[in-house]
This record gives sequence, structure tokens and C-alpha cells, in this order.
Amino acid sequence: MKSKIIAIALLFLFAITLFGCAQAEQTTTDNDNTTAQAEPKEVITWKVQGFTPAGTLYDDWGKHLANLITELSGGRLVIEWYPSGAIVPAFEAPAAVRDGILDAEFGYSGIWAGIKFAAPLFTATPGLFSDARDMLMWLWHGGGMELWSEMVADYNVVVFPAGLIDSEIFMWSNEPLRTLEDLKGKKLRMMPLMGKILEEKGYSVVFLPGGEIIPSLERGVIDAAEYSIPAFDITLGFQDVAKYYHFPAIHQPSGVQEFVINKDKWNALPDDLKRIVEYATQINLLYTWTQQGALNIKALEEFEKMGLEKVVMEEEAVKEMMRWIDEWFAEKSKEDPFLARVRESQIEFAKWWFPYKQSMMLPYPDWALEE
Repeated sequence: MKSKIIAIALLFLFAITLFGCAQAEQTTTDNDNTTAQAEPKEVITWKVQGFTPAGTLYDDWGKHLANLITELSGGRLVIEWYPSGAIVPAFEAPAAVRDGILDAEFGYSGIWAGIKFAAPLFTATPGLFSDARDMLMWLWHGGGMELWSEMVADYNVVVFPAGLIDSEIFMWSNEPLRTLEDLKGKKLRMMPLMGKILEEKGYSVVFLPGGEIIPSLERGVIDAAEYSIPAFDITLGFQDVAKYYHFPAIHQPSGVQEFVINKDKWNALPDDLKRIVEYATQINLLYTWTQQGALNIKALEEFEKMGLEKVVMEEEAVKEMMRWIDEWFAEKSKEDPFLARVRESQIEFAKWWFPYKQSMMLPYPDWALEE
């Protein structure tokens, strides 16, 4: 009997000991967790610059992306936003990102034209991709991103599409420009590559930064100019210096904006923050694409109220410029192997994608198009 009591006592003592150890371990774990929670997480700060002045639509879009990244990362990756020119001039942004002066830039690949001749094709292609979805499909499912990444690889950066726009306005002027003859003798502000195409056909073309266009139109330094979509052009003030705006936007039927990041800064990010940056750019694509459609309509309504006139270029002029575009690409592709690869990629994608897309389309109802 005595031995049984001792055995029970020892068993009870052993159970208490186990419970005490477990409690001590739990307390230690809780203390560790409390300490971990109390320790501040590392905060990474990036300097990011846009490509348009403060207060413009594209500056707002860049800030939207910056805020998205900061918010989605829980404040672990903070984006300090700067408008165009705050740190470096807009066209020096690629070099500034490469050299670490900027950690990233929100812009468009046209500003890379002085570095790589084919660069503007990752923003827009003259005469092609009349829907921004077409452009994004080429990038994501037609080999475009692989080519774009290859183009910037030696520049110590990585790139993501980060904004989408619809068709731009072809030209602003104080004279209607309906035919190719109407364009002759005029000094035109036009982005590459369409500017090169027109120039080689004998037209007078200059390429000015956005901030110089309005003063140049106002002073008569140039006779006509394009820059962007109606929703953006209205923020620059084109409607105050020009009476006529023209369609269709042969030079840029749709467009993509970019988020370019210094590769060393990118590689230093933890994997989860890399995913957050990528997801934020994708959210910004949808945000910009849907918002700009509504804002474009609002801007066009405002132009109409102001008594401005919309001019649709004659069909023959449009067809002729489309022919010039094809001829120009065929000729330049012989001189520039990378341009040739990009053009071939876009052609092959168009042959794959356009028949499918066209088969899915319904005509718009007549009542929706009534004036």
C-alpha cells in the first residue's frame, strides 16, 4: 500500500514538473513574440520621379502608384514622390535610375529614344494597337516584356508596365489640318517614331519636352503639336492656345507607361516586397486605364463648350500615313536588328490576336452613336 502511494505521488510530481516546463516554454515563446512585435521592421525608402509637372494627370497617377506601394507594404517600402524636374530633367531620368540618383522613375519609354532607337515601341507603335488592351496583351502574352527587359538589361534597371492610355489627340493647331497638304510648311511637334517618319517625308518636325510645348505654340515657334490624351492635354492648357484638335491619333493609338527601378535596389528587396511592387503596378494599370476613359470624355465635353473644333483627318491622308509607317519600319529594320525583332514580334502577335479579337466584337447599337 505504501509503495502504491509513493508511486502515485511520484507520478503527480512528474506531471506538475511537465506542466511547469510547458508553462515556462510558453512564457518564453510569448516573450519572444512580444519582443519580435515590438522590434520595428526595417523601412526602405525610395526616391521616385515622374515625367510630367506637378498637378498634371500623369503626376497624379505616379503618386497613386507610390501611395499604393507604401500602403500595400504596410509602410515597409516608402516611396518619396517627386514631379518631373524636381531631381533631374525628365529626359535624364533613365540615367539617373541607372546611376542610383533616383531609385525608380515613372515615365514612358519614349524618353529612352536617345539610348535605344526602338525604345518608343514599348510605349506606342504608330498605326498599331488602337486599344490599350492590345498593347498590354502583346507585352504579357506576345513576347513584348521579354524584349523590353532585354533592352534595359545592360542599363542596370528592371521595368514594369504601370499605366495605360487610350488614343491621343493627333494634333493641336490654329488651322484645321485635314490633308497631308495641310501639314506641309507647318512646324510640327511630334514624338518619335512618327516624327521621324514625317521628317523623312519632308515635313518639319521638332521634339520638345512637355513643358515647352504650350509656350512654343503661343509664341508661334511651332504651328501644331501633339502630346497626349484629352484628359492630360486639358491640364497642360492646349485648349487655351489652339482652336482645333485632330483625330485619329495615327502616331499613338494607345499607350503604356512604365515603372523603371534600379536593379541593385530591386535585388535588395525581400521577395514579398518585390511581389507587392509588381502587384501595385498591375493595380495601377487598371486604375489608369479606366479613369482616363471617363476623364477623356469630360475633357472633350469641355472643349466643345469652349467652342473648339474637332477635325477628323481625311481617310486618304490616314491611309497614306499608314503606308508610310509600314515602309519606314521595313527600311529601318534592315539597319537596326533590335528594332527588326520588336517589329516582327508585334506583327506576329497581331496575326495571332487580332482575328480572335475581331471575332468577339459586336457593332455598337445605332442609338448609342446618335448625335
